[in-house]
Amino acid sequence: MAENQPDLDCVQVTYVNPETGDDAENILGFYALMLRPGQTLSLPARSPSQVFHLIEGGVDVSTCGKTFGLVEADTCCAPGYEPVTLKNRSADQSAFVFIADESPLHRKLGVYETR
Repeated sequence: MAENQPDLDCVQVTYVNPETGDDAENILGFYALMLRPGQTLSLPARSPSQVFHLIEGGVDVSTCGKTFGLVEADTCCAPGYEPVTLKNRSADQSAFVFIADESPLHRKLGVYETR
């Protein structure tokens, strides 16, 4: 996908129920994110908290005034309503991050918000 659409700001796959296209689970949302070499991605402040698990590469996760340097198999989280910045530390390798959040639950409750 990244090779076919090199102008995309973000390469993300959202896990969904293949039969319905709805969220894979009723409470949690799951995503795989690719950061291109040297890419920095700013995520807006949203109501759900988020968990980041590094699959491959090296990524700095900045939130709440702190930066967490992740290497493969590291996990960190960010509370809701806080912006998050992800930075791929490598200048020549992509990084892959698995993300879980509470977006499906927040949407069902009618409290989902992006600031």
